[in-house]
Amino acid sequence: MNDYERYLVLASYEPVLSGGYEGFVNLREVVSVLEGISQKQNTSYLYNDEFKESPITLKDVNTILECWSDGKHRSGLKKVKTFASQIGVRKI
Repeated sequence: MNDYERYLVLASYEPVLSGGYEGFVNLREVVSVLEGISQKQNTSYLYNDEFKESPITLKDVNTILECWSDGKHRSGLKKVKTFASQIGVRKI
């Protein structure tokens, strides 16, 4: 399953995901920021030359990343919208 197919599967279960190509591209950007947070195991991060504190916990970050990697919906996936809003991504 490629990334876009995985996104469509997740979007079919999670109403915060739009299910369109623009949402997919934006979600990939959000996921790349979340991967950096997960690797550092720290909820502070740098985005567009600005330091920010994540509005979601490391556990939530890891849940979102697990959903993205295996394409299986989990209840914590909806928190991706909270994080996306903080970095200015409106449509995921």
